[in-house]
Amino acid sequence: MGAYLSSPITDKEVFEGDGHGLRFGGGAMQGWRRTMEDAHVAEVNVANDPNVAMFGVFDGHGGAEVAKFCQKYMAAELQRFEEFGKGSVEDSLVKVFHRMDEMLRDQRYAEELEKLKSKESNEDEGEGEGGGVSTTDALDLLRRVFQLKRFVGGNSNSMGEGGSSEEPAESPEEELVQAGCTAVVAVKFGNELFVANAGDSRGVLCRAGKAVALSEDHKPAQEGERSRIIAAGGFLSEIGGVCRVNGNLNLSRAIGDLKYKTNNELPPSDQIITAQPDIRKIALSPEDRFFLLACDGVWDVMSNQDAVDFVSARLDQGMTPSQASCALLDACLASDPKEARGVGCDNMTVVVVQLNSPSSS
Repeated sequence: MGAYLSSPITDKEVFEGDGHGLRFGGGAMQGWRRTMEDAHVAEVNVANDPNVAMFGVFDGHGGAEVAKFCQKYMAAELQRFEEFGKGSVEDSLVKVFHRMDEMLRDQRYAEELEKLKSKESNEDEGEGEGGGVSTTDALDLLRRVFQLKRFVGGNSNSMGEGGSSEEPAESPEEELVQAGCTAVVAVKFGNELFVANAGDSRGVLCRAGKAVALSEDHKPAQEGERSRIIAAGGFLSEIGGVCRVNGNLNLSRAIGDLKYKTNNELPPSDQIITAQPDIRKIALSPEDRFFLLACDGVWDVMSNQDAVDFVSARLDQGMTPSQASCALLDACLASDPKEARGVGCDNMTVVVVQLNSPSSS
């Protein structure tokens, strides 16, 4: 079945915890995909401070290694920044996203990254956020386009927006970390919530029963994203009705994907694919019941309000946050990939964090 298994893997990695006024839980499910490339983080008492907690969802593509790397190192690296301890959370979150890229380039982590790879990562590269087009297929397609252009004497615009008419040479880029991950990370710092997002995972707050967006998806077709991609030397192509960067990724921001971050004349925030997160800061109020973080496989199926309504109803029934999360995963899972056309067939991870929880101390 190509990118999908003959039947979904519905076993879930379940996690939960509480403390300092929070009760949290989540679930992660492989689903129809051949490998599981998601990872997550959920920590209270960050930096030994009862007022600080961190939650995140990392949605891998091209392999699991970058998502797992962020799961292992991001919280610790965030705490290393002097400004974080002084309350400068926004700047610290931006820095830690780029810090992950710096560490991925560091050869000291090469062996560890190799061990973190999912078994079929080479086959799956380009799936997930890449949307089902493998890197091999994408490169073959580009080579055919270049050959055709040379034959007919076409110009660079025949490839899509931007780009170069020169055939891409095999280069040291092939030695860079090929995988990547989107990241949505929420830090509760006292009574304030900071949400950093790069890519199309998403955070949503339930405020008096209404969904409040905590992030905005990053997609290549958006004007600001398109402009940056082309200015950095990339190009956009529409393949199967999906706008893709350099014929492959259907997202425009991610940690990793280092072959798209090789323009030494530009800062990290201006690369073809950038780890630069948008940050949203919100003052929490007594009306705020919970927030949830989830990868795009969930948001392909449900709107922000749909997800908030679904989780609210399960919490009302007495479910724990992890039980509500797992129920949400089951509800989003497609019954048949062909009929669903891929919707509800991705890896999926959900984290639900209850606020002002009387059961936590």
